[in-house]
Amino acid sequence: MRLTGRMRVGPYTPPEPSYECPGCGYRGSPESGPLCPDCGGQLRNIAVARE
Repeated sequence: MRLTGRMRVGPYTPPEPSYECPGCGYRGSPESGPLCPDCGGQLRNIAVARE
């Protein structure tokens, strides 16, 4: 575990959510919007586990 300011962050906890387009692989932040700017696909939050 590492310290970031006063907050402890585990090794598998990203500092901010990341989003990825499953169609083309584009990665962006939440400010990117819900759609991929490259291909128009739906961005998914890759910071949460999927089953």
